[in-house]
Amino acid sequence: MRIRSARITGFRNLDDVELVFSPGVNVLLGDNGQGKTNLLEALDYLSLGRSHRGARNEELVRLGGDHLHVTVEIERDDGSSLRGEFGLDRGGSRRIKLDGQPVTRRADLVGQLSTVFFSPDSVDLVRGGPELRRRFADQGLCGLDGDYLAALTAYQRSMRQKSRLLRDVRRGFRTEHEARRELTAWNEDLAGHATVIGRRRREWAGELAGPATEAYAHLAGRDTPLTIDHQSRLEALDEVDESAPIMQLERDILAEFAYIGPEEIRRGRPLTGPHLDDFGVRLGELDLRVYGSQGETRSAAVAMILAQSDVVYGRRRVRPVLFLDDIFSELDRDRARRLQERCAHDHQVFIATARPDDVDGWAPDEMAVWRVENGRLITLS
Repeated sequence: MRIRSARITGFRNLDDVELVFSPGVNVLLGDNGQGKTNLLEALDYLSLGRSHRGARNEELVRLGGDHLHVTVEIERDDGSSLRGEFGLDRGGSRRIKLDGQPVTRRADLVGQLSTVFFSPDSVDLVRGGPELRRRFADQGLCGLDGDYLAALTAYQRSMRQKSRLLRDVRRGFRTEHEARRELTAWNEDLAGHATVIGRRRREWAGELAGPATEAYAHLAGRDTPLTIDHQSRLEALDEVDESAPIMQLERDILAEFAYIGPEEIRRGRPLTGPHLDDFGVRLGELDLRVYGSQGETRSAAVAMILAQSDVVYGRRRVRPVLFLDDIFSELDRDRARRLQERCAHDHQVFIATARPDDVDGWAPDEMAVWRVENGRLITLS
């Protein structure tokens, strides 16, 4: 899959521009804060209908502007073309089209533009908090599985309502008696979504392990198994029997919610569920979340993200577009060059860096280079 061209108007600090990209490597050079990441954000938006940075839609509109519009021409691996476009207003409204047809559900974007994103936060994936690993899993799965995206969205919506209810009880705005029936209703809704989320996360972690091991060996020069395992906060989903009926899992999860309910009311917050899950990351027998050198943990983090692209290919037979946003400064020279060469072998790649020496001496086929200065893109090659 490749992004052939883009027309960008009103997006953050970027000048209005039309760009044609190399099918191989595209390099953006420039100091921090000049707009390199903004361009990658604009190109990636259609992968899931949102900013990969978690920004609100209105925050993407240029300062002083009222709206933005981005059109992206995509070439699929089978040679067919797709035109994707989105428009956002200062008020937060959003319009998305694929080949001129309106898209009303984010789930309908799944698989239309497949991407994998490396950012400076990526190197903290292993040693950082569980929320980073959950976000990594959610981003990977949402880009692959429309049912997962729908379940996760519904779970998060219902969990916000449950959290609000528990806070109201703790603050004395609602009595426990009043809240119990409503709490049961939210738990019943959450149990169904949690079943989908837990099962899909477990399957995805298993798919990731083989490609992650291979990618780690390429980056670090060590043939050591890199394993990722889903660690659910719900006992019903931890080490679950894959043959267990869905309805039985939902009943078991609901029983867990009911058991812990009185303690949740006392503390005023939810105490279990997929929003508290984690993923173990082991290099051989070593738990990299606790042990391991800086080189090992960073190489493992990059290997996990690289493995996402292999999982995408395994499921959809599509090579995703790779975005490498200022991560080479976190890797030694040898690992950085191995990463560059591996990414460029089968994928279209966009590299944003503030250090020209990160790509000095590297001459892959079909490379285009721009300098980014205060939102302006200047073609260098």
